Amino acid sequence: MITTYILTGAAVILLVGIIIYIFWLSEKKRSQQLSAIAASLKLNFSHKDNSALFDRMNKLHLFSVGYSKKIKNLMEGEANNAELAIFDYQYTTGGGQSSHTYRQSVFCIWSPKLYLPQFSMRPEGIFHKIGGAFGYQDIDFDSHPEFSKKYLLRGDNEASIRQLFNNNVLTNIESQQKISIEGGGNQLVFYKKRIKPDDIESFMDEGFRFFKLFLEAT
Repeated sequence: MITTYILTGAAVILLVGIIIYIFWLSEKKRSQQLSAIAASLKLNFSHKDNSALFDRMNKLHLFSVGYSKKIKNLMEGEANNAELAIFDYQYTTGGGQSSHTYRQSVFCIWSPKLYLPQFSMRPEGIFHKIGGAFGYQDIDFDSHPEFSKKYLLRGDNEASIRQLFNNNVLTNIESQQKISIEGGGNQLVFYKKRIKPDDIESFMDEGFRFFKLFLEAT
């Protein structure tokens, strides 16, 4: 009986070790692929966290949630007189068996041409809808019920946010699925569930499209 327990325990440990190793190999391959893409785009690349970048983005909702926050596979550079950063971001919520790690692909741009009110827009969940009944802020638009149904929009200066989210911005965003956009001052951030390396360039194109959209709205 004792031998059976020992063998079972050893098998479990071996299985866990194999899973961890496979995950490590997958992450290593991802970093190698993204490094090659960064080189082809003439962007600087770093595998490690960037504390300075955390400091620049600490007002954003995305970076205020959870713990064990990590920036990985950071690509940085300049485009059209703007600073650019694309990276993997992960954080964990909950604890024990209830913990969950979220992994995002993030596109961030800083431009002196942007003058944005502080806002956050992300997919609206059932708990947000319930919270709305008790006064939890969600800026809705009667002219665009589909946008209001799909997305939670928040920020301190509601009047400025309503002005920013004009008909063109709302129409473009309401056709999208499960994206998040935040901004404030000269900074705009677009993110979604982590994407494959092969999709990085199309992800960047999306980011630039939203940048242009909000630039025209300011």
